[in-house]
Amino acid sequence: WKMVLQQKSQIIVMLTQCNEKRRVKCDHYWPFTEEPIAYGDITVEMISEEEQDDWACRHFRINYADEMQAVMHFNYTAWPDHGVPTANAAESILQFVHMVRQQATKSKGPMIIHCR
Repeated sequence: WKMVLQQKSQIIVMLTQCNEKRRVKCDHYWPFTEEPIAYGDITVEMISEEEQDDWACRHFRINYADEMQAVMHFNYTAWPDHGVPTANAAESILQFVHMVRQQATKSKGPMIIHCR
């Protein structure tokens, strides 16, 4: 979260699930509920969450000292572990990319993209 604030990133794109095939692939680094969580001196609050079959979109408010920043978290959950999506997933991926791009045109700072 410190990097998000330092870089003034407003969009995070995550291309994995936290757990796949009973193995941890990525730490769950955001609150599970709308209850704010402190990560050191940074507080993260989930404002909203929308889940679809292949993706989730979350809105966060990040607070540090007297600084507040809004962040959108896009999580594509249908990317297979150690593989590539099937041809049938093309429409889902295109919708996801379109959704991210719409928000990216409004955002400041670099987009953060990660898989693990």
